[in-house]
Amino acid sequence: MIEKNTHEYKKDVLRLATFIGQLMLSNGAETYRVDDTVKRICSSRGFTHINVFVAPNTIIISDDRFDGYTFMKVIESRCINLNKIDLLNDFSRRFVSQVDMSIDNAIKELKNLEEKPPHTQRAVNIWTAIGSSSFAVLAGGDNVLTFMLTLITSVMAMIIYNEVKKISNIPVFATLVSSIIIGLCGVGLVEIGILNTPKMLIVGSIMPLLPGVPFIKAIRDLVSGELMSGVGRAIDAGIIATAIAVGVGIAMNIYVRFGGVL
Repeated sequence: MIEKNTHEYKKDVLRLATFIGQLMLSNGAETYRVDDTVKRICSSRGFTHINVFVAPNTIIISDDRFDGYTFMKVIESRCINLNKIDLLNDFSRRFVSQVDMSIDNAIKELKNLEEKPPHTQRAVNIWTAIGSSSFAVLAGGDNVLTFMLTLITSVMAMIIYNEVKKISNIPVFATLVSSIIIGLCGVGLVEIGILNTPKMLIVGSIMPLLPGVPFIKAIRDLVSGELMSGVGRAIDAGIIATAIAVGVGIAMNIYVRFGGVL
């Protein structure tokens, strides 16, 4: 068994801390939450002299002793998975409280959490449709037709978003394309006389694309003093919101140029 004061044990603990920080960032956790979790894990095993640098796509953990080690991980893809963040928080609490838990078992459990499948695409589509169409009704679309058309349009937009993101791996571009499709659907349904106005359908359908959660996380990072991460997340959310506005604007501009009246 490796003694807790050996270099190998220290490296194992830092490797574990880096791994859980990587998983938390890749699933959309706030910077201050990642920083606190990493420090608690290291401190629970006697390493209280740890420095942590966390950015939205990078985590660096360093031991500031003379013989210190540094671990860095770049996060290439990110998403918002609050369920997985909750599971990682639960794991970190158990690891801190159970001082006899081995590093190997902890890493094995983290790998199981990493491979835990997200919600099925069918479930995501169902709740996306219900949420979007309900918001369209709340915004003024007070008939069943608007509800049903928004339901269909929002699901189609999310499918297009996922497919474009697979091809380009650029969320902003996928958001732009989906927004254009939503706008064209809205004005197209008005043109053929099914709807009187595209506003409610467009407002409801763009709801799944809006960066509400990333923006709130940016605010929480700023309030917690994580200025660089907070500003970075806020800019990212602002760019996505701009892409939505530009996409819908392009669709409406095309409609007007071809003689349509909004």
